[in-house]
Amino acid sequence: MIMAQVKYVRALVLIILALSIVSTLILLLNTAQAQPMPIQSIKVNNGVISYYESLQSMAPGIVIRVYVINGSIIKPVNAFVSIYANLPNGVTPMMHTYGSVITLPFNESAWSFIINEWLGTGVPVNDYNTSLLVFVTYISGNDSWVVPMIIPYNVGWVLAARGVKVAPMNPAVPRYIVVSININVNTIKPFKVIRTKINSTGELDPQVFGSYGGYVLYNCSVSGPQPSIYMPLPYEFIPESTCLGINGTLPLAWITWDKSVRQYDNKLLTYLGVYYSGTVSWDAMATNYGDIGTSYSTGESWTLAISINMSSTQGPGSLYWAYGGTWALVKYDAWYVDVTTGYTWYLGSVTVSEILYVPRQEQLTYGVDYGNGPISTLYYGAIAVSKGLISYPVLNASSVIDYASFTPNPLTGAEQLSMCNGLVYNTTGTLGTIYYITLGGVKYAINTAQLGTGIGSLAAGIVSLAAPSPYSIIAGIVATGLGIASIILPSSSTTVTNTQLELLGIAKGTNLYISVMVASKAFGIPTFGFILNATNYYGNPTSYSCKYGKVIIIS
Repeated sequence: MIMAQVKYVRALVLIILALSIVSTLILLLNTAQAQPMPIQSIKVNNGVISYYESLQSMAPGIVIRVYVINGSIIKPVNAFVSIYANLPNGVTPMMHTYGSVITLPFNESAWSFIINEWLGTGVPVNDYNTSLLVFVTYISGNDSWVVPMIIPYNVGWVLAARGVKVAPMNPAVPRYIVVSININVNTIKPFKVIRTKINSTGELDPQVFGSYGGYVLYNCSVSGPQPSIYMPLPYEFIPESTCLGINGTLPLAWITWDKSVRQYDNKLLTYLGVYYSGTVSWDAMATNYGDIGTSYSTGESWTLAISINMSSTQGPGSLYWAYGGTWALVKYDAWYVDVTTGYTWYLGSVTVSEILYVPRQEQLTYGVDYGNGPISTLYYGAIAVSKGLISYPVLNASSVIDYASFTPNPLTGAEQLSMCNGLVYNTTGTLGTIYYITLGGVKYAINTAQLGTGIGSLAAGIVSLAAPSPYSIIAGIVATGLGIASIILPSSSTTVTNTQLELLGIAKGTNLYISVMVASKAFGIPTFGFILNATNYYGNPTSYSCKYGKVIIIS
């Protein structure tokens, strides 16, 4: 009898254990289903963006989670969140709110205006990705942090979530975007919260708008449906944005020569070739934060080459390839007001430089710039900005990624080629020997944050170019209103890129110094540049390091 009871108890225990195991497995399976793998995840400086095809218990759309990092502690925090949509011609606010978890479903009415603005371009939605621009303001005691982030998305995803058929779409269409924005209070310098009067910067002086040397400056704060501002009584949060839009020519690749090249190397024939094929992505940059994500991307296919003979030039100048586009400088300010006392606290600001729109398969244009074109704008605008705001020229030796020179050997007089960080190739044809420097390759990345920090003064001889008006205007706006001093210039990447400088006419007695740089417009337009000089490298460096460092006799 006792043995029978023991067997019964053992059997009951086994049954309970088995049921427990089955329940645990079911729970794990349900948990696994509740946490699907993302289609893609993107890590940026201030967080992570994950794209999902399906998620449970939420409507298709965007979820933003705000975290603070303090040492080894990571925890969710409440913060003020402003969401702006990037449009082909500007930015418009979609939401101002407060919390640690913010949702923006795709069926929100605010999306209707955004969709129509993009559909108005006539470009198929599958041909480009645009983005949202998000600002998070977190307050702790007398410190505040204003953290920006870009959230890339496709208009077709919003349409699909609203039941609008968009074809053809990729098999996996993201319907949910989950964003983690991290505020690292140990590495991000805070603003000191100060009591002040509201000094509105929401409007630019209309006198600055207009056309300047081929560039159109305009107010790019687009007037659309305005969201309500979150007001936790008795306090009021006041966000404010200023947007300067710039339409014009954006340089892709260029060669600049100074007067010494025309004097000593006038038989030189130069070619500038470009090959870009695939998706081009433009990354936005923000003061003190660097790269905050891809603001715009589209497919381009550029395969072209042009040449110029130094003997036919009219003076120091630049030969360039360029394309048309729109970029914006967006400044965001935040205040906190006690409506019962009238006291106002300024919480800080941040400025973002971003590309808004470049047409797919945009035609490249070329030209020679003798002081009033896009390359002069690139040079001189940066000088004004860097001297006025940073107090030193930011295009310096750190922007140069390679050196090469053709010079007579000081002992024998034989012409020699010096190669610094890579090979200078050559080929022989009916016209003679062509030497060429090629930059690029599969998934080659242009990263100005790593290879250089901006644009600034020119080498001796180039400064004789006449400064054009566009950047005098732009630099003045920046210096007085937009505070762009701490911007780290953006990176850009393409599926396949190739930029090539070719030189014909190198002979005994040639003196030619070539500085290869990753450069950018002062406000963040990535581009390759080659600077030619007959006396020294760009900036007259007294020393530089070479990884390759090979010298060969060529004649």
